[in-house]
Amino acid sequence: MIRLTVDDASLSTVRLTFSPLWEIIGSLGILARYRGAAPSPYTDWARRVRDRLPADLVRTLVEPLRRPDPRPFPAGFVPVPDPARNTLAAELDHIRETSAGDPEADRLVPLLEDYWDWAIAPHWNSIRASLEEEILFRGRTLAVEGAEPMLTELGGRVAWSRPVLTAPYHRDLDVTLSRSRLLLVPTVFAGGIRLFLEERGVVAMSYQARATGYFHVLTAREHAPQAEDRLALLLGKGRAQVVRALDAPKTTTAVAEALGMAKSTVSQHLAVLNDTGIVWKQRLGGRVFYQLDQSGLALLRQLGL
Repeated sequence: MIRLTVDDASLSTVRLTFSPLWEIIGSLGILARYRGAAPSPYTDWARRVRDRLPADLVRTLVEPLRRPDPRPFPAGFVPVPDPARNTLAAELDHIRETSAGDPEADRLVPLLEDYWDWAIAPHWNSIRASLEEEILFRGRTLAVEGAEPMLTELGGRVAWSRPVLTAPYHRDLDVTLSRSRLLLVPTVFAGGIRLFLEERGVVAMSYQARATGYFHVLTAREHAPQAEDRLALLLGKGRAQVVRALDAPKTTTAVAEALGMAKSTVSQHLAVLNDTGIVWKQRLGGRVFYQLDQSGLALLRQLGL
């Protein structure tokens, strides 16, 4: 178990970012942890990867994670994620620079590149979109309500009880953050292994992303049929479906695909919901994401959703 005691100065510095390298390590943890069928949502992915992954990658990257105290990489090899390095190439270039002349780093970097091509690259666009949605979702809570409400809502057995943040880990670890920066790293593959690093006044920890794109939304909730009917009576069936689909930020395309609706129909519903203040929209890069606003959340609470 990780127990982080976080002072007020550190609490004010909480930030989020994603890391392709941390996704690699988490996915290796899935393959190492489950020798047979992996649980949902990793079942199909793990089966396909196992069927084709070269034996040398299994031996050098997967097997070391099956040890009681997994240390697949030398100390200092894996860096704390940096938003300025949000591609695998940038992260591996950073490792090459900081580990110049280290034969172990020279050996591992090409293996990680090969593994990426086999296991992650085919799904990366969807995974990245999922992580961006997660950061947008958490970042809005952080900006509007503050760090503590955001930490409280992380889930996945990560618990905040001021001033302590706890999370499952393969060993007991007590850390006190004093005027440090706390970096939270959402990963689609947090079910494999939790990553935790300390580096020059920065503490970084992975957690399970709420929205998981290609794999599916892990925290999707079932709603009572009676409550769904009340929402449909109030908003209309189509708009009610759109509202229920916005449990995490989504694009118009993502909502349309999830509901099997025409994109133009979803766009019309979102425009009305946005005009009435039930949802908000925000542009991220070249895409526009929609999410329930406070009034939308209040509506669902009132209806018992």
